[in-house]
Amino acid sequence: MRLAELFENWVRSEPGWEVCAPRELSLVCFRLDDSDEQNELLLQRVNAGGEVFLSQTRLNGRYILRFAVGNLRTTEDDVRLAWDILRREAAAL
Repeated sequence: MRLAELFENWVRSEPGWEVCAPRELSLVCFRLDDSDEQNELLLQRVNAGGEVFLSQTRLNGRYILRFAVGNLRTTEDDVRLAWDILRREAAAL
């Protein structure tokens, strides 16, 4: 849960991103402050890279990205890598 909280804090502190729901255990619901189409494209680009895998959902009619820490061996470096990939791919949109 600590790693999910860390990720959530990075999202909250980065302009152009938003947390969309209260964090539940190790799950963070967030999105790029852009259209649903851009968020869907972002998810496709991130997942296509094969380094991290995110899922999505709809919340209040909006396309939401979901980041979950589910492996006990996940490290802060792993979470940082996911965040760096998200930011890199978002900048390329």
